[in-house]
Amino acid sequence: MKLYSRPLSPYSARVRGAIYAKDIPVEILEPPANWSSSADIRALNPAGRIPILMLDDGTALPESGIIVEYLDDAFAQRPLKPGDPKERARVRLIAAVADLYVMQAAMPAFLLFDAKDRDEAAIAAQFDKLHAGLQHLDSMLAPGGYAHGERISIADVWLTPVRFTLDGLANFTKRPTLLDRYPAISAYSGVIARDPALSRVWREMTEGLKAFAAIRAKQGLET
Repeated sequence: MKLYSRPLSPYSARVRGAIYAKDIPVEILEPPANWSSSADIRALNPAGRIPILMLDDGTALPESGIIVEYLDDAFAQRPLKPGDPKERARVRLIAAVADLYVMQAAMPAFLLFDAKDRDEAAIAAQFDKLHAGLQHLDSMLAPGGYAHGERISIADVWLTPVRFTLDGLANFTKRPTLLDRYPAISAYSGVIARDPALSRVWREMTEGLKAFAAIRAKQGLET
């Protein structure tokens, strides 16, 4: 199998986290430079988005959530979902909250802050939305532990790129206290550092951010 993935993409990072956690042999490939408009990529995913998992029979699977679910279903070793239906729902709920109420509030904040003419009212409103999501997510986590239970799950695969993005947002917007009110989310960086699969994803995203920063520096932009 092959995975088209970009190091800094949080969606690609989710899939890589599942691959590493389950120790699945997958070749990780960078898409072509013009991947979003590439005819080859659009032939695999008409939306022109990555990640895309290429199965050995030539089937192309897009969308990170679908890919992770497929990998967990197709490869029985080290399952990323609990066996109990209620616990499985809890894991999926944590992942959904991290995605819908934190990540989707954080990403527009980068764009608003990076605008040539900043709209301070819009920035404040976006951070209010983000803080509501952070409070929601923090209430679901136990400080210092995996997202749910005693081992890595789909929720951790989702949380790792979210936590990386939050660090990036705090640095980019010069808000070092962004996570001070959220002890479980703040402490989650320690979980990532201790887990081989999650820490590998973090290192890859760090390298991706360095490459992105170098491009912006050449353009005279801050990171």
